[in-house]
Amino acid sequence: MLTKIYIATDSSPVYMAHYEICSELIDVLIDVTCIYGHDDNKPEAELEFDKKTSSFIRLSHQDPGQNIVLYLRSVDKQLALVCLINESEIHKKHLINYNIDRFKEGLKKIFEQTKASKDSHLQQKLQ
Repeated sequence: MLTKIYIATDSSPVYMAHYEICSELIDVLIDVTCIYGHDDNKPEAELEFDKKTSSFIRLSHQDPGQNIVLYLRSVDKQLALVCLINESEIHKKHLINYNIDRFKEGLKKIFEQTKASKDSHLQQKLQ
């Protein structure tokens, strides 16, 4: 969560303000976690989101029809996904969650393959 990487967008133009607001959302959730979700047995540097961590924030713009919802969902202990969704599409939350779950499964497979590849490479070096 501390390193914020912009990984994807649709065909809409990329606005730096969107990246900044997503980054600020993560910072706010980290701050709230430090205050209300802190485990006294863990150092502050080890704060993590759990699989239930999520947030919806509605942003209002001057133009009607331009309302955006920020949706944050945890991917794993140290990774969160922030989506900018047009408010008119938020009724499809089940579909959005489905796609996030598939994204999480894909990342898990990538991490497992990377670890297996590193382990295999290390074993070859040791032989």
